[in-house]
Amino acid sequence: MNKAKWVVASLAVAALMAQNAAGAVDAAAAKSKTTNTKSQSQSAVKTLSHLNPIKLTSKSTVRLSNVNILSQNEGSVLTYTLTYQNNDSKAISLVDYWTKVKTKTGTVYSVTAIAADKEKKKVVPGSTVSVTYTAKIAKNLKFSDLQFQVIKWDFSVAGYEQVLGSINIPASYSVATPVNTTRKLALNDMAMNAKVMGVNVLGLGDHNYVNVSLYLQNASSKTLENPNFKYVIQTASGTPFALTPDAASSNYQILPQEGKTLNLLAKIPKNVNLNNLLMVLVQTDETSKSDVPVASMNLGTRTGQTSKTPVNKEKVLKIDNSNISTRIESISRNQSFGESALAIQFALKNNGDKTVTVPGYTFEVQVGNKSYPLTASGLEGLAIEPGEEQMISLDGNIPLIANAEDMELILKTPTGTSAQTPDQPATPASSASSYPIAVYSLPEFTEMQHALGQERVIKNNDGTYGVTLDSIQKLPWNDGNLLSTKITITNKGTKAAKLPDFVGAYKMDLTSLSSTVQLVNSNTTQVLGPGEKATVYVVANVPSNMKFSQLQVQLLQKTGTDKTSNWIMFSNYGNTTDFKVIADGSYNNLDTVGKKADLMTRKTYMYKGSTNDIIYTELIMRNLEDKQNNLAQLTGYFKTEDGQYYKADVNQVKTTVGPKAASIVSFSAKVPKGTVVSNWNLVVGESISENKFAEGEAKPTGYVNASAMELRLDSRDIKSTLKDVELFPYTLSVTEINGYTNSSGLEVKMKYDLKRDLTFEMGEFQHKFVFEVVDSSGARFEKEVELEKDLVVGGYQTFSFAVSDPIFAASRSGAFQFSIYDSYQGVKTKLATYAVGYDNSNLYR
Repeated sequence: MNKAKWVVASLAVAALMAQNAAGAVDAAAAKSKTTNTKSQSQSAVKTLSHLNPIKLTSKSTVRLSNVNILSQNEGSVLTYTLTYQNNDSKAISLVDYWTKVKTKTGTVYSVTAIAADKEKKKVVPGSTVSVTYTAKIAKNLKFSDLQFQVIKWDFSVAGYEQVLGSINIPASYSVATPVNTTRKLALNDMAMNAKVMGVNVLGLGDHNYVNVSLYLQNASSKTLENPNFKYVIQTASGTPFALTPDAASSNYQILPQEGKTLNLLAKIPKNVNLNNLLMVLVQTDETSKSDVPVASMNLGTRTGQTSKTPVNKEKVLKIDNSNISTRIESISRNQSFGESALAIQFALKNNGDKTVTVPGYTFEVQVGNKSYPLTASGLEGLAIEPGEEQMISLDGNIPLIANAEDMELILKTPTGTSAQTPDQPATPASSASSYPIAVYSLPEFTEMQHALGQERVIKNNDGTYGVTLDSIQKLPWNDGNLLSTKITITNKGTKAAKLPDFVGAYKMDLTSLSSTVQLVNSNTTQVLGPGEKATVYVVANVPSNMKFSQLQVQLLQKTGTDKTSNWIMFSNYGNTTDFKVIADGSYNNLDTVGKKADLMTRKTYMYKGSTNDIIYTELIMRNLEDKQNNLAQLTGYFKTEDGQYYKADVNQVKTTVGPKAASIVSFSAKVPKGTVVSNWNLVVGESISENKFAEGEAKPTGYVNASAMELRLDSRDIKSTLKDVELFPYTLSVTEINGYTNSSGLEVKMKYDLKRDLTFEMGEFQHKFVFEVVDSSGARFEKEVELEKDLVVGGYQTFSFAVSDPIFAASRSGAFQFSIYDSYQGVKTKLATYAVGYDNSNLYR
């Protein structure tokens, strides 16, 4: 080599080395260039199309266009297709040609044409004809072990067979169709295109689950009805595993030029090598009545491959040829004794251009090698419009596990998916179990125990809500207690949202309450505007002596006549919520939508009876709504300093009250004689009746939203005049009073003014005046008087009554003590007393 040539060669080698080095650096630094390198590498892979054809004549050829091996227990089934190309001017008779298969070691296998190709006799000029042959061969033979001979019958040679040529497939050649590459199939008189769209490998427990999305397109001019396909996964070593169509892929039809995506699943032990799995499409040959492979498609798998969906990522499912993106929206957990109650919000969005009905998928949580079923609510019959997102609820119980990373959510095919083996047709769908097709890593839980005051966001098909557990109260009720839970729901979205029809449920420790649970919604409508709130109360009767360490309260949504599903669950450990204490002289605000009002104590009295006393409290209740309104009906209990309760009788307005108007509400209860009132409270709440707020004469079945109002016992001074004697809201002033005796006794005559404070509305007035006359000997006489009946409201009124007793005829003149009492439930309290003289001059006229 001369010097010039040596320099040029050196420069070329240096440039080539530099180029290779730069390529290596780029491959490490840039993903795009790595992808390009892979693409070039893939395009360089040789396939059957690179094999040289065999000449039939100087112009016509035959080539190997398809070859498949199906492994079976007793051996393997080989199919291969020879495509004859006639470039001559006259027809080629296929009767003159035949084919054989032999191994490199000399074993010869006889072949037969499949039933669909037996009648193919000639190839007309300018055309091609493909004939597929099948043979039983030894197990574990590979394509590269075989020679495919083309023979011409020639009676002039020994054995009458002239071998025109042999086709060998080098071990480096790729026979199977790669992923995302279309394979053309000819089935009888039907033409089809097949493509593996995607492969998922899910490792669960002791098995890997392989999910294949196979796209089939009908390239013919007539409808394809349920092609009798079987699907087999084959390992690199030839071990076969059945691929099972899911329920939607078992029975179908494909119109001309239409396509359908099938979901196929296989269960493979984890110790099986997943490198370079093949999917073999199999049909039954009508002549041999045996399974023959018709196409081999590479799945591109590798050992260790997994398709688990990471936290906060979407998984796309193919449903009826539409892409449905799925994800976990949120997950909450309520821990209980030895188990956790999980609630998962699962979103599905239709990214296609047609409405999709979601199959009846099943869900479970996998923990190690154990799985726990979840109940899917809202999935049955779920249809999703294009661009629409729907939310379903997944609920279930699992053992108490601390970390979300220990668990996985498994989405499985609907129960009833058929199963098959390579040698056997599919079994009826009803006899088989379901297979996993997606695995999701779980995000961190929202812990729902100790949840008082914490807002949890729930997103479903009707809207986005903030849900807060406000309080759990244990309230006195008849001979037991009530559990009353207050939950506030806020519309967090930007448009109106609808609340479901709710049902409430309780669980105390491990025991569900058997008594009826009432659910009261403060809203008269189920629709909430943006930012609006609704308050929901869950109320249940419990024994007064029942103790518990954990309480779970649940809102269920009605999904059918007798069906419900979990909407939200809260857990509470320890004590229930203490009463909010309203200081004497302060307002107790009732914030119920449509019934907003406030309460303030006015007076508390003790009526001292002969056998028992009566505690009596008067409240002023103001309507804070801007319209005429039925105020909340109230329930009350007097609570002593040491925690004893006395149920109170309530007297309040039963009709509507005007805007900003006030009314009088009274509570009273009999207590033991001599009871001392010190540091007492009046526990007062809003009455409910059969799942709604009580109104009018409805009998209360419980109450909610209770507070404790401080009570201060008021004393009543006895007036020494008869002026301004108060029996709220009435005031009586006796302007003149005289007594006159006659033969039958004493007649008392008076003039009076009676006023009523019309600022306050009231129900039935249960107080009465009692006028008492006591003569000088101590004899007592009473007259009970009803206001606005015996005494009328107004000024300059007169009233008289007679005391029929001859004791007053014994003295010519004298006086008596006149007293006025407040009488409540037959127990009197003196309000005023005054000495009145009487005149008996009429007796001697």
